[in-house]
Amino acid sequence: MSGPSAWAPLRHRPFRALWLATVVANLAVWMQNIGAAWMMTELVASPLMVALVQTAMALPAFVLGLPSGVIADLMDKRRLLLITQGLALLTMVLLCIPALAGNLGPVALLAYTFALGSASALSMSAWMACTIEHAPPGQVAAAIALGTVSPNIARVLGPALAGALIARVGTPLLFVLVCACMAGVIALLTRLGTTAPTSRLPGERFLPAIVSGLRYVRHSPSLCRNLGKVLVFSIAGSALWALLPLIAREQLGLAADGYGILLGCLGAGAVVAALRLPGLYRRHPLQRLAFAGGIAFAAVTLLSGVVTSLTVLGMLYVFGGMAWMAVNTTLMTVIQTSTALWVKARVGSIYLMLIMGGMAMGGVLWGLIAAHLGVASTLIVAGLMIAAGTCLSLQKALHLGREEDFGAPALTAQTQSMQGITPDRGPVCIEVSYHAAEPQRDEFIRLALYVGRMRRRNGACDWRLQRDLALPDHYTERFIVDSWLTYQRQQERSTAADAIHEERLQHFRAAPDQPARHYLIEQ
Repeated sequence: MSGPSAWAPLRHRPFRALWLATVVANLAVWMQNIGAAWMMTELVASPLMVALVQTAMALPAFVLGLPSGVIADLMDKRRLLLITQGLALLTMVLLCIPALAGNLGPVALLAYTFALGSASALSMSAWMACTIEHAPPGQVAAAIALGTVSPNIARVLGPALAGALIARVGTPLLFVLVCACMAGVIALLTRLGTTAPTSRLPGERFLPAIVSGLRYVRHSPSLCRNLGKVLVFSIAGSALWALLPLIAREQLGLAADGYGILLGCLGAGAVVAALRLPGLYRRHPLQRLAFAGGIAFAAVTLLSGVVTSLTVLGMLYVFGGMAWMAVNTTLMTVIQTSTALWVKARVGSIYLMLIMGGMAMGGVLWGLIAAHLGVASTLIVAGLMIAAGTCLSLQKALHLGREEDFGAPALTAQTQSMQGITPDRGPVCIEVSYHAAEPQRDEFIRLALYVGRMRRRNGACDWRLQRDLALPDHYTERFIVDSWLTYQRQQERSTAADAIHEERLQHFRAAPDQPARHYLIEQ
């Protein structure tokens, strides 16, 4: 029996308003970024300054990425989106004033772009987390797929609309339209309701929340590997995006509308890929799709330095957009579907921090190289680096997570209480005894190691499995949390998949009716 349609979540009014808001917000960002990049080519002739427009837009996501995820996990996401979109609108109004007056300089343009990038960076994690929070029941996978479609619709429409407006009315009036789009985003967000808190425990403080997010990633080996792949591909693949204004202006002799057409071709390919990928995931290994996308994008980047026909390059960029999405959407979907709900915004922020940080670093790197080697030679070097990075980083299999990998257990156990201990007391040591005879020892060790990683991900600062030398079949699990409140949070953070493994481990309990022992560490 087939699952819900890829468009089914749009029948749900709150999700539809959120999805339209993401489309318009991404459209505004794309048009501003394109307008700023093209205006920079008119203000200065330096390839580095043109490439720095991308850096100014992407660098804030690297600097503010993790804090934005923490904020999104700790506060109402609708309120955060309204605040950040209000700041973005204010920034664009301030940019429009000197742009309309004709006295906007290159440094000021970079500064305003950086400020807009900062507002966008603070909202990125909230957009990603809201996609799942407002998804209709049973349609999380379809909602995630639509979440990857919306920015690419903007990537198609944004460049074409921006290029046409720049050619006909100029960049300053384009910036005015961007202001109108941002006002529309705020209007759409007001249709969303607030989300009820999922925990009865006190909220985490800011710095401990950062630590818990980093700890979750550190003790998730698959997440670490996939995030590393994102960084490698972003740095190498950013050359095409950073140097595209110079390809259009110098290599092809195009005006702003031609630049918009090239970006639109990349976006069109990205939309096609985003709609096709969910079906391809069911028929082909994810690693094969991501590997093919990386090699294809390497070829498109390399050929961008030698092709001088707009028609041929436009066709290449359709395939380039598909290849870009095959890599990034696959990795993003694997990461999002394998992350627990309580930390999803923080992990999403780390993903965005790496991809945007890679784009920011790549903008500087490829801009400097282009200043010495020229645009064509730089793109050839970049294509070879993308191919090498793809071969090195996309060798192991990729697997999509299921809802049980990030969803809470169907029946959530009440958090334990202990007479005479306040939530802030600690550290606390928890001890559990097991019995595993020789025939079952390997299975027991495998389950115990999984549960140990789960306990560390969810809050344990130390975990040990000890074997009794006098009774070789007896094992003791001991783990330490920094407070009783952290222990209560650890129990709440268990996913359905975690609960299944922990239940299997309970079959090895030495005394099934005996509860775990809890110790308050005095010294």
